[in-house]
Amino acid sequence: MKFSEKLEYGATATMLNVSRILPETAVYAMFKGFALLFFQLGRRRRNLALRNTEIVFPNKPLEQRKDYVRNSYIILAESFALGLLILTRRVSKERLFSMVETDDWHRVEKALAACGKKGLLSITGHLGNWELMSQYFAMRLDRPLHVVARRGNNRMIDDRIVRPMREFFGVDVFYKKNALMRMVKAISKGDVCGTLIDQKLNPPEGIYVDLFGKPAPTTNSVALLQIRFDITVLPIFMVKTGARKYRMIIREPIPWTDNGKPFEEQVGDLTLVHQGIIEDMVRRYPDQWFWAHNRWGLPRVKK
Repeated sequence: MKFSEKLEYGATATMLNVSRILPETAVYAMFKGFALLFFQLGRRRRNLALRNTEIVFPNKPLEQRKDYVRNSYIILAESFALGLLILTRRVSKERLFSMVETDDWHRVEKALAACGKKGLLSITGHLGNWELMSQYFAMRLDRPLHVVARRGNNRMIDDRIVRPMREFFGVDVFYKKNALMRMVKAISKGDVCGTLIDQKLNPPEGIYVDLFGKPAPTTNSVALLQIRFDITVLPIFMVKTGARKYRMIIREPIPWTDNGKPFEEQVGDLTLVHQGIIEDMVRRYPDQWFWAHNRWGLPRVKK
C-alpha cells in the first residue's frame, strides 16, 4: 500500500474518532467547513462542476450555478457526517426513522406484491443522501437488500470505514465485478437490489445516450436486466428537506413492452427512459446532485 493511501486512511480514521466525542452539531459544522474549503481551493473540480451545470442549465447565471455546486458540496459533506455518526453508534435506528418522511411506501409494497416470488431492482442517482436511502430502505424491507458499489481506490478506507458504514443497518454490498449475475440470482429468489445509474461508464461497459441534450457514457445494465429477465425497476431517491430532515421519493415502476426493435436498440431506448428520470430529479433538486463527477467525460481544460 502506498504511503499516501496510509495517510488518507489515517486522516479519515482521525475524523471518525473525532466524531465519537464532538457534539453532533460540531461534527456537522466541521464537515460543512471542509466542504466550503474544498469548494474554494479545489479549482479543478469546481470548474468541472460548473461546466456540468452549464450543460444542464445553459441559461442560468453563473452565480446561481455556483450556488448549486456549493450547496451540493455541503449536502455531500453532511451525508458523510451522518455516516460517521451512524458508524460510531451515535444515531440509532429510531432516530433515522424520525429523520425521514415518505408518503410513497405503498408503491414498494404494491410493486413487490406484483412481482410474486421475485424481488425488484431499485435505481437511484447521486442526489441528496443516497447512502441514507439504502440504509432506510433496508430497515423497512422485510427481505434482504443488496446494493451495487464500486470498490474504493483506498482499500483500507473502503474495508474499515465505508463498507461497515453501508452495512450497518443490514445492507449487503455487491462490488461491481460479477455484480450483474449476483443481482439476477438475488432478485430471482425474492430479494431487492439497488444501483446508481448516473455514473460515467464508457463503452464497451456502457453506451452513449443523451443526457440533457448531450451524449453521455452511461450504464445500460439496468435496461438489459429489465428486458431480458422481466425485472421490475423502481426509481427511489432520498432528498434533503431541512436540517437533518429528508424525504424518500418512490416513483412508479418503469413500464416496458417489446417494441419490435432489435434487442440492442430496445436496451438503448430503455436506458434513455431511465436517464430521463435522473434528468427530472436534477431539475427538481438542482443543488442536490453530485455535480463534481465528470458525467459527460469532458476533457480537462488547461489554464
